[in-house]
Amino acid sequence: MVTSQRLKVGKKNVGKLVTVIIEDSHFRILHEDEEIAVKERRNSGPIGRIRVVTQREDSQKA
Repeated sequence: MVTSQRLKVGKKNVGKLVTVIIEDSHFRILHEDEEIAVKERRNSGPIGRIRVVTQREDSQKA
């Protein structure tokens, strides 16, 4: 989730560490320099904070 927008990249990418490049009108999602997806940005405002949640943190909360 980036800027309150959920970015779905498919089941084949579960557990992968990805890089999200934030551009003016879209997000570019990369895994080891391979482009996985490009998603349109719904909110074009500035990004005020960043929080990363790993799969391990999600499973510990459950």
